[in-house]
Amino acid sequence: MDDRAVLRSVDLDLVPGITVLRGPNGAGKTTALRALAGLVPLARGTREVPFDVLYIGHRPQLLHGLTPRESLRFFLEFRGPTSRAWATPVKTTAREMREDRIRVACDRWGLAGESDRPIERLSAGQRRRAALARLDLETCALTLLDEPFADLDESGSALLWSWLREARALGVAVLVASHGHADLDAVAVRAYALHEGRVAA
Repeated sequence: MDDRAVLRSVDLDLVPGITVLRGPNGAGKTTALRALAGLVPLARGTREVPFDVLYIGHRPQLLHGLTPRESLRFFLEFRGPTSRAWATPVKTTAREMREDRIRVACDRWGLAGESDRPIERLSAGQRRRAALARLDLETCALTLLDEPFADLDESGSALLWSWLREARALGVAVLVASHGHADLDAVAVRAYALHEGRVAA
């Protein structure tokens, strides 16, 4: 068993807006985000995060055997109600409102024609879009994005940039881990560099 410490002396102050965590592959970015999401235990130290955290990893966390629509439905029902107001027609039942929200999210992320195809039959970029559609359905106090631009084409990247600008305007706390995309620094309120498990502002 490998007991080596992956992260050491990591202190991140996450505030409303976009925070960037940079570092080369293997620096510990994914472990840091998973630790914040409560998915890996801490050997020591503490984490203080809101109870409602959305973590979207560098691998799309979609349910094989389901379609994007079915996966989004599962995550939405698992998460439960959120506080974000949706500009959609008034429906007569909660189920109709939920399905309308899923449709709107699929349409926005360019999945209108793919939302009922099995996940396994989608391209890598389409799977990434399906994972990112959760951003429109699960509005949380803290959103953790691990290499969110991976596998996205130009139009998909534009959609993600649009969401990031909206999140910044709304004062949502977003932590983006990336080893590239230097243009994120222009919209970030804070940026940290992670190297060999240690972080510096």
